[in-house]
Amino acid sequence: MKIFKVINNNIVITLDQNNQEIILMGRGLGFKQRPRNNIDENLIEKRFSLSSSDNEESSVSQLLSNISLEDIRVATQILNYAEDIFNTKVSDSKVIALSDHIHSTLERYNSGVELKNNLLWEIKRFYPKEFTVGKEALDIINQQFGIKLPEDEAGFITMHIVETQMNQTIDDLDGLTQFIQKVIQILKYACHQEIDEHSAYYYRFVTHLRYLAQRISSNQISVEKTDSSMLEIIKLQYPDAYQATEKVLNFIQNEYNCRLASDELIYLTIHIEKLIRHTNTN
Repeated sequence: MKIFKVINNNIVITLDQNNQEIILMGRGLGFKQRPRNNIDENLIEKRFSLSSSDNEESSVSQLLSNISLEDIRVATQILNYAEDIFNTKVSDSKVIALSDHIHSTLERYNSGVELKNNLLWEIKRFYPKEFTVGKEALDIINQQFGIKLPEDEAGFITMHIVETQMNQTIDDLDGLTQFIQKVIQILKYACHQEIDEHSAYYYRFVTHLRYLAQRISSNQISVEKTDSSMLEIIKLQYPDAYQATEKVLNFIQNEYNCRLASDELIYLTIHIEKLIRHTNTN
């Protein structure tokens, strides 16, 4: 088995017999290694096989370059627990998505930034069993990293657990795809520019849209209870991004007869701002 690509000291990519990329993880697996070098299989702790488009593979590689092996170990432990609770199999892509979330959460925590989960009440109400897993996940993270995250974080993790339980029909998936494509189209038009669809920011934005579409289709959109002053600050701080958000809001209102609450608009605007800023600097 040979290295196809080195992501970091602990993560490399190899190719299977069908030339599909296989992600291998283990302590020191990529240390001082180069493509075509033989892989020390004794160091391999976990394998991921991703069936995805070229764009997604590029995004996943970017995400993995920043994620630590410990992030992945903790995410794996959490999702293994979820598999036992729900008697289901979680795909490798979900492990990577949760690892990226844990990485971002730790970055915020170390920077002293606390993100309030304004959907926490709805999450507890609509996903009680998944929220129980989310609380267990919170305990695992706090213990493993020696920190103390608030209950809001259990809500964020719960949404990752919910996604692993989503058994969508082909019609559901078609509708989800069309929703995402339309929002991206609106965003490109509103910003008068193309979007970097190979970036980690795009990957995270699409993930957010998937959650949003799921809440819209399930009539589980947050009630209007966020302090509107925060939304006013966001409008002033990110005027271009908020203008794009308003166009997306109009689309959702017209197509789905659904009005988004302030917290939804805040999250959407922040994601759009990050995506626009990244695109403009590349």
